[in-house]
Amino acid sequence: MKGSAPRVAAPLLLALTTFSAPLLAQEPASVPVAAAPPVPTPDPGEDEEIVVTGTRERGAVVGDIPPEIQLRPADIRAFGASSIADLVAELAPQLASGRGRGGEAPVVLINGRRVSGFAEIRNFPPEALARVDILPEEVALKYGYAADQRVINFVLRERFRAFTGDVDIGGPTGGDRQSYKGQGNWLRIRKDQRISLEGAITRDTALLESDRDILSSAPLRPFDLAGNVTAIVPGQAIDPALSALARSPVTVAAVPAAAATAAAPLSAFAGGANAPNATDIGRYRTLLPDNRAATLAGSYATAFGDVSATFSGGLDIASTESRQGLPGVSLTLPAGNPFSPFGNDVLVNRYGPGALIQTNDNWTGRAGLSLNGVVSRWQWALTGNYNHSESTTLTDRSLDVSAAQARILAGDPGLNVFGPAAVTGGIVQDRAHSNTDNGDLALVASGTVVALPAGPLTGSVKVGGQALSLRSDATRLGNEQFTSLSRSQGNFQGSFDLPLTSRRNEILPAIGDLSVNFNAAIDQLSDFGTLTTTGYGLNWKPRPGIVLIASVTNQEGAPSVQQLGNPQLVTPNIRVFDFRTGTTAIISRIDGGNAALTSDSRRVFKLGATLKPFSARDLTISANFIKSRIRNPIASFPTATAELEAAFPDRFVRDAGGQLIAIDNRAVNFAESDREELRWGFTFSQPLKASAAEQAQAAARRAAFEARRAAGEGPGGAGGARAGGPPGGPPAGRGGGGGFGGRGGGGAEGRLQLSLFHTWHLRDRIVIRDGVPVLDLLNGSATGSSGGQPRHEIEMRAGFGKSGVGGRLSLNWQSGTQVLADPTGATTAPGDLRFSGLATLNLRLFADLGQRPALVQRAPWLRGSRISLAVNNITDARLDVRDRSGTVPIGYQPDLINPLGRTLTLSLRKLFF
Repeated sequence: MKGSAPRVAAPLLLALTTFSAPLLAQEPASVPVAAAPPVPTPDPGEDEEIVVTGTRERGAVVGDIPPEIQLRPADIRAFGASSIADLVAELAPQLASGRGRGGEAPVVLINGRRVSGFAEIRNFPPEALARVDILPEEVALKYGYAADQRVINFVLRERFRAFTGDVDIGGPTGGDRQSYKGQGNWLRIRKDQRISLEGAITRDTALLESDRDILSSAPLRPFDLAGNVTAIVPGQAIDPALSALARSPVTVAAVPAAAATAAAPLSAFAGGANAPNATDIGRYRTLLPDNRAATLAGSYATAFGDVSATFSGGLDIASTESRQGLPGVSLTLPAGNPFSPFGNDVLVNRYGPGALIQTNDNWTGRAGLSLNGVVSRWQWALTGNYNHSESTTLTDRSLDVSAAQARILAGDPGLNVFGPAAVTGGIVQDRAHSNTDNGDLALVASGTVVALPAGPLTGSVKVGGQALSLRSDATRLGNEQFTSLSRSQGNFQGSFDLPLTSRRNEILPAIGDLSVNFNAAIDQLSDFGTLTTTGYGLNWKPRPGIVLIASVTNQEGAPSVQQLGNPQLVTPNIRVFDFRTGTTAIISRIDGGNAALTSDSRRVFKLGATLKPFSARDLTISANFIKSRIRNPIASFPTATAELEAAFPDRFVRDAGGQLIAIDNRAVNFAESDREELRWGFTFSQPLKASAAEQAQAAARRAAFEARRAAGEGPGGAGGARAGGPPGGPPAGRGGGGGFGGRGGGGAEGRLQLSLFHTWHLRDRIVIRDGVPVLDLLNGSATGSSGGQPRHEIEMRAGFGKSGVGGRLSLNWQSGTQVLADPTGATTAPGDLRFSGLATLNLRLFADLGQRPALVQRAPWLRGSRISLAVNNITDARLDVRDRSGTVPIGYQPDLINPLGRTLTLSLRKLFF
């Protein structure tokens, strides 16, 4: 595939543009920038946005880049989401960006303004939204963010009041784990004033290995609750006399049950010669931990003259508990002990009676502030956040049997090595505690610098600072370790958009609307010095309905303080596949910070196209080619491939027999990573018109609503708008965006929605170190335990909603991968693994009972009620992993990869107006 990306991506983007050109040829040559259809008659219950031709929509973002996707209330309703967080999850394919280092969340705006964070709005009911805009990464620059995150703008209704209660109950169809969630939100909006209070409690019960069909791997030593006897030197015969009784060399012997209460003769051990006892430890190991969490949060927004202000805060508490197996102990039994029938010293290998437990308790308190205002032609925003978090992890490591061992060596007749008293003692426990404080303050201003013939030169400037401190302490096997790190950071960022041509202003109108962007940022870090970011781009709209964007970003980034200084944590009894031996190993995994990490630098090129080929259809086609190269990327590797072990031999610990016993999973710097991908797809929305009877019912409800409003009896007080509004009403006008949007309308009308996105990974390579073979994640290499990078990924979302009843269907598919001991293909090995493709299908059905007029008339208490049923992973699909012989490795058993499988969740939701 070398050099294939430009040859593949450019023609595809050109083909999309060419395909759309004839369809758009009938569009007028010159239109206003914010063109929209004629003003519709608003539905009072819907509180729809009234779009006026030639004016900016309320809450629109800064700049001239239109939304790629725009949702109106009817579109939002069709998702059947319970909260804005659920809505964002449904929109994940449209919000994905390949320009960051991985895992970046989208930039969140409220009414086109910066906010302190997504926490301000995440649990609001979707009924409070008047519109949702999804915009490309270039818009993030205008708000002081890096151009590696897409932007989602939530425009709230001007009037809203409701209390929302939601209860979820669910679990896997395989049973043995239950999930519960209860949450409530009270929200009131009156134009610039907003107040919200919310709380949530969640609980997930533990899922044990014994609850699933899992084959446990044998321990390195034959531990058992009753015990097994081996020689002092592994693999040698225990006792010549025992071998004589068994008529063959005996290297392991099961402890007979009678030995637990009295001294047993040698002949009693002959019955278990080379047939050791085996304990199923599945009920002592968790596949998924017991989780408990609670959240309490609130926000208040108001206006002080021309300045709008929002104050927010919250508290999150969470705890987890998992079982890590049984503690294994090997007690030396001397030949002269009264309970030993052996002529030699031997080892008695036993499990302790109770599971090793790992617990984590953490809490986070947060406070946020945002101020927004306008000075002359400049819009400014001041945002600040402060977070304090604490986390404590306790890990049981082993059983302290030193006192019992001393008594056994002394020949104490009161302690039977095979009895329960021999494996009682204190638990050796590791402790890790961290305390983090993080604060940031940023001032962003954006506006017109100077008027030019093709349009105004606009710019945005950000000045900010952050301060972070991390204090951690860890106790491991009695050794204490203390870490105290701090970082202060100041930054400056500037971004300017220069228009070159304009159809509206008749400056080279044949070219269309063309503008260029220049941006730069400087970050001064107390521990890493000066880091810079530079970028430039082009935004071209050759015709209405076609937007082309090209951009280049060069950015330096420092590792997080957590990556540098988190306390060291050792988790025992973790399964990993050892590619060197072709077997599954039980290891201790070391996590924590690595103070030796260095900063990375990356260069990202993007070429994107957004097409709206039909003026009368809500169809948006988009394609983005992204090429990213990072020097000194930061990564961890919880898998043991030969390539990684050759490059970092000190990170893998093996015993004298070559068995893998530990992996240091702390982050490291690779030398370089090189990635190219093409992501393309479409979103489509089709209104479903109401029947004549439904239109008549909607008209009657609107008339009754207007009468109540005129009398001052409407929900929320005089002039108030109820949440969700009365179904029915004419569609609102189409705005600048497209895809899943552009048309409002009430619940009597419906929506048919479809989105499909395909990501084609053209290149994904990592240079670990100079002189070490390159990792090609698309062709046999891996840095994680789930295989290499799938070459193809598909995300599909389909939805239908009408008269309050609807459903959502989602499909996520990825192609198969392979991980080879020798990725060059020159040799084969038993440890070569092949990972199947995976298709996960999810379905959610919902019924807004409050939108069923006949039902509400018979039971008014159902107004504002919704019932939902979600089935995730309908086909119970799991990744299928096999070695070269076709055998499933123990560490890749289907129930280990995905313990949940198919799950069902029943949700009950009620809005109180």
